Amino acid sequence: METILIADDQEIIRIGIRVIIDRQPEKYTVIEAATCTEVKQIVSHHKIQYAIVEMFLADGNIFSAAHQFTDFLPHSSILVYSMHEKMYARRLMQKGIRGFVSKKASVHELEHAILCLLKGDIYLSAAVKEELFRQTKAGLMANPIDLLSDRELEVIEYVAAGETPTEIARKMKLDITTVSTYRRRAFGKLDVHHIIELREKFLLYKMQD
Repeated sequence: METILIADDQEIIRIGIRVIIDRQPEKYTVIEAATCTEVKQIVSHHKIQYAIVEMFLADGNIFSAAHQFTDFLPHSSILVYSMHEKMYARRLMQKGIRGFVSKKASVHELEHAILCLLKGDIYLSAAVKEELFRQTKAGLMANPIDLLSDRELEVIEYVAAGETPTEIARKMKLDITTVSTYRRRAFGKLDVHHIIELREKFLLYKMQD
């Protein structure tokens, strides 16, 4: 029997995804996780064929764990869902993640995305397809967020959410000096000078999703 990993820090969402899976004619073993730490432990000890994961978990985000996913699950189909899937889709595709769906999607769309996952197909939401086409057609990156490195983007997400440098360093498993360096570089690329300005500008760019 094939195994599916569901990773979300909200139990009610894990239950909802499990209901969709249980409705399928094929039966699966389902393992749940609420944190990045649990995800890493599970994928290192279990053979996982499919994974459905929330972008942001309580102790970090999937960005940091993406390479471990693809290292431990080289033959798995992985579906990521997020409120801002367009911002991360291109980056995560480069890391081997094969599917993206918005947390704002309907239950019908989520079920369709999961069915694609179980068939081994790639699933991209309409918004992601449009964004990838726009980038290809334009041949340039119109959103300044696209200029950020993966680590810079991760740091800025935490800064905009009000996390302290110490909290960010703990979640990203970095020292505070390194976090400060990523923050300084990101501030420069986004052309902001203080946290309030960052939050306003960052949220504006994210709204382009």
